[in-house]
Amino acid sequence: MNERFHRRAQRWQPVFLATAMSGFVAAVVTGVNTGLDGGFATRWLLAWSLACPAAILAAYVFGPLAWRAACAMARLTGRGG
Repeated sequence: MNERFHRRAQRWQPVFLATAMSGFVAAVVTGVNTGLDGGFATRWLLAWSLACPAAILAAYVFGPLAWRAACAMARLTGRGG
């Protein structure tokens, strides 16, 4: 695969990760807070529709900071190992 393809994929990766994570977290929090009954799917979808755009925005805003933190941690934990 060429470098242009990889750059494009890297731009899309936060969208897919944030979408999946926000859906999972919305399901867990909705289930804990309101229970798993007949209306769960509707409540979860409402929660996810609010959480997903926020998660995508957060992924792009905090992504560079998270990368720097991960690199710093890798440097710290890589010593002597």
